[in-house]
Amino acid sequence: MTYTDDQRAIIERMGEISRRMDAMLDANRETHAAASRDIAGLMGHLIESNARLSEIVSLNREHGDAFREFLDTL
Repeated sequence: MTYTDDQRAIIERMGEISRRMDAMLDANRETHAAASRDIAGLMGHLIESNARLSEIVSLNREHGDAFREFLDTL
């Protein structure tokens, strides 16, 4: 299948969003691991983790919007 320049730009944007989501998930996994090792700092780690989860939700929505935009071009 051949894509238009606009479609390729959307695909690239979705790829970038996916890479950002993956990075956030990796960071969140590390935060959870640190929290399990450091009970004394649990609250700080949980607050940081929750902030990342909010960003992950935002990235998921952004990715979904881009995917729907891409589908509209087909």
